[in-house]
Amino acid sequence: MAVFKNGYIIFLLGVLSVMAILLYFWFSPEEHTALFPKCPVYSGLGIYCTGCGSQRALHDMFHLRIGQAISHNALLLPSLLLIGYHFMMRFLGKTSILQKRNVPLLILVVVVLFTVLRNIDVGFLRYLAP
Repeated sequence: MAVFKNGYIIFLLGVLSVMAILLYFWFSPEEHTALFPKCPVYSGLGIYCTGCGSQRALHDMFHLRIGQAISHNALLLPSLLLIGYHFMMRFLGKTSILQKRNVPLLILVVVVLFTVLRNIDVGFLRYLAP
């Protein structure tokens, strides 16, 4: 029974993933604002969180507009590449760099630093804001 449940969950996650990919491919979050949720951090506090601009960046990446995707959220593409690398290494039965001892702390530092820097409105830091 557990095998059936796990297979069902994996199938359901796959279907939901395909639906999300199609949604972000066909509809732009900038034009179809009713379909996509607003950032609660930006709406409530007026600051850009780590994920602000990710929906627009995903749409741009699906249309191979990498420069625009990076301008919306510079951390999204490296994050997706790192996650893809991790799952590929796990699939191959090898150790991923994400499994190293201090890597979670390093990721936390990068995320916090990125969040702070993208909210500073001076010089080149303006480019980190979505």
